[in-house]
Amino acid sequence: MSPDLFRGRLVRLCAPREDDAEILSRWSEDAQYRRLADTDAARPLAPGHFRERDEAGAEDPNNFEFRIRALDDDRLLGFVAVCGIEWVNRHGWVAIGIGDPAERGRGVGAEAMSLVLKYAFHELGLHRVSLDVIADNQAAIALYRNLGFIEEGRLRERVLRDGKRVDLLYMGMLARDWEVGLQSAAPGT
Repeated sequence: MSPDLFRGRLVRLCAPREDDAEILSRWSEDAQYRRLADTDAARPLAPGHFRERDEAGAEDPNNFEFRIRALDDDRLLGFVAVCGIEWVNRHGWVAIGIGDPAERGRGVGAEAMSLVLKYAFHELGLHRVSLDVIADNQAAIALYRNLGFIEEGRLRERVLRDGKRVDLLYMGMLARDWEVGLQSAAPGT
């Protein structure tokens, strides 16, 4: 793992930029992307929506959203966030989205999520993080399990997609589980 808090081998995490809103708006027109990332009804969103959200997020001490950028050419790949933090419980939610379908499955999401987990546990001092994922998003579930997330609950038939009911999974990770994963991934162990 990279010693840099915001930089890996493939990606870096950075603050939102003004011109990101146009790209995020284009991604919102991709129904598959929207449906994988959220349980809300998919709909295109204007660039202004993303600008307003970024401005509000910059002022919120319980939300930390980063943009994922490629190291080689600085192109925007997606977002990753620690949000809804309950400081008294040292708990937060994590979320990720890779906007360009050509970038999925190349390891950028895994690296970005690893960076944001390191940030959540080491920089913010959280004890646990949680996420939810639609049960038919097998690629995301495999990624989360590989990172050390444990399925902690299932809301049966919670999401409606194309007339079919799909479960929503809740997964979680404790800081100590993250540390154990780091030790087992270290060279020579």
